[in-house]
Amino acid sequence: MISFTPDQINEILLTTADNNPCSDTGYFSKPFRVVYHQQNLIVKTFLPISNKKAIHFILQNHQDYVNELQGIGIQLPDTFISTIAHENKLQLIIIQQAFKDEELIRDIMTTAPLHELLNLCDLLFADTLKFFYGKNPKTDIGFHPTLRNYAIHKGQLFYFDTFPPMLMNQKQMNRLIITMSPYGKWLKRFIPQSVINRVSNEYFFINKMFIGIVGSCCRLRPELAVDILAYSKAYVANAAMMPEADKNDILSLLNKPPNLSKLWTTIRKLSGNVGKPNVEV
Repeated sequence: MISFTPDQINEILLTTADNNPCSDTGYFSKPFRVVYHQQNLIVKTFLPISNKKAIHFILQNHQDYVNELQGIGIQLPDTFISTIAHENKLQLIIIQQAFKDEELIRDIMTTAPLHELLNLCDLLFADTLKFFYGKNPKTDIGFHPTLRNYAIHKGQLFYFDTFPPMLMNQKQMNRLIITMSPYGKWLKRFIPQSVINRVSNEYFFINKMFIGIVGSCCRLRPELAVDILAYSKAYVANAAMMPEADKNDILSLLNKPPNLSKLWTTIRKLSGNVGKPNVEV
């Protein structure tokens, strides 16, 4: 497990000062790649906040969340979380072992031939089912198995998006989204938490998780959408661990390529956080 002292964290942050973010798809943070003492790292810094109670809650929840995911069987890279002082506030920082660009699932899928793309879909579907049906039913926990949150390293699938930590119920998750969003004041003023459910549903419900993956794949590779849909339907129909009710629910949503939520695209556009959207089908 990687770990860093406060002085080492400051040294690492200094190396990001003159760099550009390595991705613009993040909502809460724009990550940086750094090399520190021959270690390839990803560094993510988040909105500084003055609520120390919230910071301490996130720190503990993050560690518990990582442990919970690993206990279910979800593979994660070594991940370190801490805080730094920032103008009378505290700023969360996450440092992870980095993956190469060519190991990122979304980048691979952009140009992968059909058979390779479907193999990657299979891995993502299996990880999603492993999480949803492997978690303790009495535990409130969310998960976001979208393309941009995964990498393949030495033939193994890794999930690397641990923020926001989701060892909580959906209502708590919505509040945390508002607290840690760079546009939280705007969200709190104009968007009720019940509406944010339409975004966070994808973290808590198997049908939303599954069609989120399928929709992303179809929008990324519209020329293969028919094949992706056919494969996804067959996967659901034959998924041994999935109850019939869940199968029927998901299959009813796969008659055409799933679209992005209008709410989500509107929030991202109005907040200026367009990122790197998938092409529209």
